[in-house]
Amino acid sequence: MIRNMFDSILGNQPIKTYLERVLKEGRLPQTLLFSGIDGIGKSLFAHALARELLQSNQSPDFHILKPEGKSGLYGIDTLREMIDEDHASSYAGKGKVFLLEDAHRMQPAAASALLKTLEEPSVETTFILLSSNTAEVLSTILSRSTILVFKPLKTSEIETFLQGRGLSVQFAKYAQGSIGRALTLAQHSGLEEQRTLLFELLENDFAYPEKMQKLLSLETMLEEGKEEDPVRFASQIEHIFSLILMWHRDQNLREARGKEEWLFFPDTPKKHPENLQEVERKVETVRLAISRNMKISTSFLEIFACYRNNVL
Repeated sequence: MIRNMFDSILGNQPIKTYLERVLKEGRLPQTLLFSGIDGIGKSLFAHALARELLQSNQSPDFHILKPEGKSGLYGIDTLREMIDEDHASSYAGKGKVFLLEDAHRMQPAAASALLKTLEEPSVETTFILLSSNTAEVLSTILSRSTILVFKPLKTSEIETFLQGRGLSVQFAKYAQGSIGRALTLAQHSGLEEQRTLLFELLENDFAYPEKMQKLLSLETMLEEGKEEDPVRFASQIEHIFSLILMWHRDQNLREARGKEEWLFFPDTPKKHPENLQEVERKVETVRLAISRNMKISTSFLEIFACYRNNVL
């Protein structure tokens, strides 16, 4: 059974091989941290592993934790409940599995409580942490975890996946290796509206009033549902950052006379390219500003204020 548990999941064969081997040998680490961008199978791997460990598709000993509340962060109460559950007896006698999604989104007190638990776990408990940003995870938690780095999927794999579901394969190349992102793009027209507005800003040298108006429109789109689902909001912001970097990468590739088939967005007009390292610096500045609850429209001016938007 161990040999087949990951067969339905695309990609990351080295991780499949590793997990199957340590399970067979009885050497599975008690704390695993699955690292990598969202939408590449980390959660699917975790659920498959939990089913194997608990020998059940719906075990009461499988506990899934997520960030919650308006902050979109784990609070101390959530971790205390997990600790209490860890110390209680399992229902089926096969141990327990705790899956912590977005493990980097923790209040300091919650992270400290998790660290204490990982230092003294119950014998038959397995912790699986998922993170797309391990830089935000406490270094002491990282040191007590076996970190498995998941790689983005091939564009051809994502195309096949989309085709099998009757969806357009054009979204595969925009997904940057993430099936989850490709599905979101294919199924949510609102994201296409965001992309259209974003590219207008990148491709045109609007005067300040019009530029700010468009940024305010983008802000409105992004903040819809923010209070109810802050994690989804954060994911959409990261998607916008990815589009910006992909667009600038295309402009630099065109300047270097790269092949047309290498472009993410071949239909966009050619522009004077900006240094990619400078664009990345600006994106990090904006990311930090938004994490500190600055307005999206104001923060994004950092990216659009000085770019030379002349069409070549």
